[in-house]
Amino acid sequence: MRTLLRLCTIVALACAPAFGPSAAFAAGGPQVLVITTGNAAQDVADYAVERLEMEARRWNFTLIEGTAEDLADLEEIDVVMFLNTGEELLDEPQQAAVQEFVEGGGGLIATNSAVTTEPDWAWYRDVLGTTAVGPPSDPATEEAISFNSGSRITEGLDEELKVTERWYTFDPEPAQPKATVLAQLGTGAPVVWNHASLRVFYAAPGGDGNTWGDRDFLQLIRQAVWWGAGEEGALVQNSDDAAPAWPYTLTFVLFVVAVAGGGSIAVWRLDKAESAKEHAVA
Repeated sequence: MRTLLRLCTIVALACAPAFGPSAAFAAGGPQVLVITTGNAAQDVADYAVERLEMEARRWNFTLIEGTAEDLADLEEIDVVMFLNTGEELLDEPQQAAVQEFVEGGGGLIATNSAVTTEPDWAWYRDVLGTTAVGPPSDPATEEAISFNSGSRITEGLDEELKVTERWYTFDPEPAQPKATVLAQLGTGAPVVWNHASLRVFYAAPGGDGNTWGDRDFLQLIRQAVWWGAGEEGALVQNSDDAAPAWPYTLTFVLFVVAVAGGGSIAVWRLDKAESAKEHAVA
């Protein structure tokens, strides 16, 4: 009996990796370059990136932290994200690189203070469809955000989202035909929208760290990433228990057999020695 129990323990330990969480799917989803330069609160930006990295591992996209200098080569990038960026961010060649990237089909996601980035850049103001009027409200207030249906970006976001933020006022307010409003406050003021023809998305929330910890807000951002990357298929979650490819499975099975075989011999010898010792004592 002891021999059987020991053998089962050896096999269970050898097989344990097969039942643990598997690695995420091989990189092949959208490549997202995120820039946080000039943000007003580094702790919020760091937390936002941390949460987005978790979303990336879970939802099969790659998050790449970078700076404005990385905009010189966007060949392998699908989406550029200005996460709470400050006013002074890009020089003229970098602005030209972003414009060429977006007009060529690339995605641009901007959050919170990114609406104030490069206030004299006419193209950026035009694709965002608005300009922030003055600094955001102070103090921060809790507001309910309601989402509009009919967009892949807001799919599944049926309930109101309550967040505490310092809110921007926009002039003009984004509207058709240039922009599609995706969410608004109870007052009707738009706070989330996308460009009608380019893959440009803006979300006014995101200045407070708690917003980045909200499940619905993260869903909004990851679905915006998928949309911005031009992905047509459904957003599929990486499975923690997905089976590995068969060559790896075969190798692993052989490894388990070898470990179990060697372990059984060791257990048999140990059990035989203990039996002999007990017999001698008796």
